[in-house]
Formats: sequence, C-alpha cells, structure tokens
Amino acid sequence: MWYEDAIEKVDQSKIYSRRQIFDFLEESKPNYSVKSFEWVINSMVKDGLLIRVRRNAYKIASSNKTVLDYYEPTFNDKTLEIINKIQDRYPYIDFTCFESVQLNEFLNHLIAKNTFFVMVEKNVSEFVFRFLQEEYYDVLLRPNSNDWDSYWKQNCIVVLNQVTESPQNEKNKRAMSIEKILVDIVAEKTFENLYSKSEVKRIYETAYQRYIIDNTKLLRYARRRNKEKIVKEYLGGLGAS
Repeated sequence: MWYEDAIEKVDQSKIYSRRQIFDFLEESKPNYSVKSFEWVINSMVKDGLLIRVRRNAYKIASSNKTVLDYYEPTFNDKTLEIINKIQDRYPYIDFTCFESVQLNEFLNHLIAKNTFFVMVEKNVSEFVFRFLQEEYYDVLLRPNSNDWDSYWKQNCIVVLNQVTESPQNEKNKRAMSIEKILVDIVAEKTFENLYSKSEVKRIYETAYQRYIIDNTKLLRYARRRNKEKIVKEYLGGLGAS
C-alpha cells in the first residue's frame, strides 16, 4: 500500500503524535481529505504498521523492521502448580505470579537462583501464605531485608500484597504486565534483593525496544505507588515520557 512507502523513511525509534503521522501521509497524498487520513491511520494501527504506545502517541513499524510484541512471560512447572493450587483453594481472589528469572531478558547480570512471587489481595494474603505453608512450600510473607537475609532460599515463594488497580497482562491474567514490572522494580522493596539498582535503566531500555507499553497505564500505576517522579525520569531518558 502507498502508506507503507510513505512511512518507510520515518525513524522507528521515535514516538510521534497523530498530527505528525497525518503530516507524513499528507506529503504523499496532498489531495486526501481529513476523513480519509483518519481511516488510513486507523487501518495502519489495525495492520500493525503503527503501534499506539499511549493516547496520541505512536511508533512506526514498517514491513522490514521488527514489530514490537505484547509482553507474555512463560511460567515453569512449579509456578503453574502454585497457580492451580491457589485457584482451586481461593477461586474468587485476584492474584498475580512472577518468577525472578523472568527479569533475565532485561539484565546484564543474570539471576541464577529463582524466587517465586505471589501478589495477592491484601485482605487474603495471610490466608494464602498459611495455605502454601500447609502445602509444604518454603514461603515468606512480606519479608523485610532482615527476613530476606535470614530466611530466603532458592525456589522459595514470597507472598506480597497486590496493589489495587494494578495494570493487567493482556495475554495472561496471572502474569505481571510489562507496565507493572517497570513500576514494581522501583517501588517494591523486596524486588531490590534481586538486582543492582544500576540495572534499572537497562531494564527500561530493553523493555521499550521489545514490547508494546501503555504509558497511560504505566504512569497511573506509578502514581498509585508514589513513584511517578522516578518513573518519569527513566522515561525521559528514553524520549518516551
């Protein structure tokens, strides 16, 4: 299609407004109406040539360049077992699971010893903790730094409170969304035991290179966790704020 050629020369690394996309297209079709361009832009989004990163903000993904994916982490067998047991015991609660090794795709210094996190509604977190203990898992409940140093062991489970209105993963409701990860790595104290603070910038850079990220959801969640300022600082370094 003509609009694929029109955006071929556009820098994929930058973020553009709808008005800027309109201007790129108008250079090729100066006689088109505004309504026609609106239809073209909507078609480009549907076809994956434009990626909406937030309201009035788009990235280009032409046919010969890498298209960003939705973040969809995989779980190992133990995590799937934990998920199934919690769902069977507490079918109506909201919870999310996360393996520390899922961060390895973003890190320079890889995490070798896995930790399983279960983030669950605050009012039932202690019940889930006791239930997992009864199932003979090694499990910690909201550990502070001293608890972590004293009792953490490889492959243990850590139960944390799930912050209400956390952004959901589009593909798997039990997995963390990429927006939640990017906020929690600066907001969740327990996560600080997993990696060096110097790695956070790289995590943001790699995430934005690989995945579709909704900045509206990201910043809304950052505000809920009182980390909007620091998250915006990382985004500012990417040109994505």
